[in-house]
Amino acid sequence: MNTTTSDWVDDRPPHLGRALAWGALWFAWQVVRLPLLALLLALEPLVSLVLSIFGFLGIPVTIILKCSGDLPHFPFWGMMGFSIASILVLMAYEALIGLLAR
Repeated sequence: MNTTTSDWVDDRPPHLGRALAWGALWFAWQVVRLPLLALLLALEPLVSLVLSIFGFLGIPVTIILKCSGDLPHFPFWGMMGFSIASILVLMAYEALIGLLAR
């Protein structure tokens, strides 16, 4: 394995065009990020309530309906998948809020 080291140090001032491009890119990101974060935070209580109800109450209701035998063609795996997907979507929603809040 060959490793090389360089004693060369770049003492030149940063390029103005590059600094302006990075500044414009940062500003564009803030213009997109902050309103999206505000919207997600405003909707967070409602989204959390609905997805929590679907996720955490859906699993026992699905098991009860499957075990009761009242519905002969009950879509057990579809309902279980929907309940688990609701929990995963809630986790992704919270992760997106955390990502945008940084």
